Amino acid sequence: MENRICIKCKQEINPLRIKALPTAKTCVDCSTTGAKKGVPMMFGEKDHTWTDMVIMEPEEFDRFEKLNKQQSKFDTLDKTEMNTDGDDDPSEWDNTLLDGLEDM
Repeated sequence: MENRICIKCKQEINPLRIKALPTAKTCVDCSTTGAKKGVPMMFGEKDHTWTDMVIMEPEEFDRFEKLNKQQSKFDTLDKTEMNTDGDDDPSEWDNTLLDGLEDM
């Protein structure tokens, strides 16, 4: 593998960066491209669906997360709805399915 010099700082570019990005002309420190975020998304309908990774800038990802949380508020589990055996005393319910969900 060839050693390459960064066009900005004139330091050697890490060989692993060159391996991952063969066209790199700058080292990581001098790169103007920031870290990206990836989100797996499902496309299509019915039997013709596929999952693809959508790559976003950090700002885009933050907006996506904020909108996604606003649009898809999951129903919180109401322990009274879990009572299917007619037992009205919540202290006697089997809460194994609810363990760890209180932190969500």
